[in-house]
Amino acid sequence: MKVNAIQIEQLFSFTRKHYVEWYDLQSELVDHLANGIEQQWEENPMLSFEDALQREFKKFGVFGFMDVVEERQKSLGKKYSKLIWKHVLGFFKIPKIFMLVLFSFLVFYLLRLLTITPDYFLGILVILCFGYFAILIVSNYRKRKRAEESGEKKWLFKDMIMQQGVGLGFGLIPIHIFNIIMPNTESLATSNDYVLGGISFLFVLMCIMIYVMLVEIPKRAEEYLQETYPEYQLVD
Repeated sequence: MKVNAIQIEQLFSFTRKHYVEWYDLQSELVDHLANGIEQQWEENPMLSFEDALQREFKKFGVFGFMDVVEERQKSLGKKYSKLIWKHVLGFFKIPKIFMLVLFSFLVFYLLRLLTITPDYFLGILVILCFGYFAILIVSNYRKRKRAEESGEKKWLFKDMIMQQGVGLGFGLIPIHIFNIIMPNTESLATSNDYVLGGISFLFVLMCIMIYVMLVEIPKRAEEYLQETYPEYQLVD
């Protein structure tokens, strides 16, 4: 006995009811469940579809599909992190490295000219991060609304790209380093050149990371999604 088309749709519905909202994970789980049910039917042809499904689902344990979702999120999170580093490191190659150096020098001389305290500068960074959050929330709301209205399928990696996945952690790395090297002085203008140079470079690096997460990677999302899911273009 084989699982038929109607039963396949029931399996998709079953995964959605158990909080798996992404089509790629649904497809993987449906395939796994269908194979398990068919194996049970080979041993017991009289077993009903519903009973076979419940037996197969119990194999996933107390938390059901959540462990599978978590593992896939970790795996795709690593993939997304590599994409961030790939784009950021691209700014250390010609010709982008000239822009990186230029903006670092501009920030350096700006901090030299202005009387800014370390606390004030750190406040600017916090505001920048809150601005990032605000843009992210508004952007995600609009994208989610459009997706719901169009009825398009959800893909886990696509959600990570559009919601910046684990990328925020990378964007906060420079801030942690700022806290370590920030000079204990009333004004950054009086700081050691090397310290001020490091602060300037990290500030530009943080801006680059935010730019990569908000613009560069989402701009090439379709390319990365087709690399991850060969069936993506066919399904959507």
